[in-house]
Amino acid sequence: MPARLRDRIGQMVLVGFQGMTPREAGSTIRQIADGTAGAVVVYDMDGGTGGPRNIESREQLRDLVAALKAANEIPVLVTVDAEGGFYHRLKEKYGFGPATPAADMGERNDLAFTRAAAGSIAAQLVDVGIDLNLAPVVDLLKQGNLTVTARRRSFSADPAAVAAHAREFILAHRELGVFTALKHFPGMGGVLHPHAPGRGELIEDWSADELEPYRVLIRENLVDAVLATRATHPELDPDYPGCLSAKIIDGLLRREMGFDGVVMSDAMEMLAIWDVYGFERGTILAINAGVDMLLFCNQSAIVPYDDDRGPEAVRVIEEAVTRGEIAEARIDEACARVLALKSRRLA
Repeated sequence: MPARLRDRIGQMVLVGFQGMTPREAGSTIRQIADGTAGAVVVYDMDGGTGGPRNIESREQLRDLVAALKAANEIPVLVTVDAEGGFYHRLKEKYGFGPATPAADMGERNDLAFTRAAAGSIAAQLVDVGIDLNLAPVVDLLKQGNLTVTARRRSFSADPAAVAAHAREFILAHRELGVFTALKHFPGMGGVLHPHAPGRGELIEDWSADELEPYRVLIRENLVDAVLATRATHPELDPDYPGCLSAKIIDGLLRREMGFDGVVMSDAMEMLAIWDVYGFERGTILAINAGVDMLLFCNQSAIVPYDDDRGPEAVRVIEEAVTRGEIAEARIDEACARVLALKSRRLA
């Protein structure tokens, strides 16, 4: 484990950045080198400018990822959304193969087909050096949640079917050494009330069957990471959204369900977090809730892009540890989980 507190905190920071080439991404490469970014996420399009961001072709992305990983003796963890549908970033126009949306896999209901389709996605991730797929979505396809259901991001409304297809998706990635992250804990099925100024996003009509795919896959030791949502579930915690809630992460996911792997936050710049809690308070709340890796996408159309968001997050966390607002043991715990995940990739 890194000796300096700052370096341990840096392993907890997952950041998005601009740039197609190592030169254009120079500031991010320097942050990886100096220990203030332990993971990165790549996108094809930029949420702020609407133009290209990190992906132009397979060859270009392969070269960019190689430069990012070479920047530190503890290689940066490279992640992407490769769900197979609306949020699939490795598109055919960049030279990647076709990818099947999760809902299509579920409707076909052929587990061998799901395994093969997921394997095709994983093989393309391996080809360009990406370590972790921010998928599969294991939310239930319930009417009322446009984020998941209308965009066909999950497999089914049936928890058993979701677990079965997610299992095949995960196993196909594991066969090729690619990690996966289940999302969006504790589930986005139900009626989603979008963000309004000063108020986060609220899920109504959430039901406990949303947890069943997580329970099954955790029990089978198939979960590398879990991404917790920015939405608030009043039945579980009326005060804080999923990724800021100690009741949901430390209580439900860790203690009750027994998950001891990496927990990731939802995008911290999403207005349900940023507008309501702010950058500093949101960051501190997430870590104290049990989040091990903070996702700063730098991908908002409203919150301005900041090349130094990773280092700024490290500063906020380090100062909070110094003030006693975050226990150093919490940093050590989170860093150890991230390093354990990375060590599996290198084995």
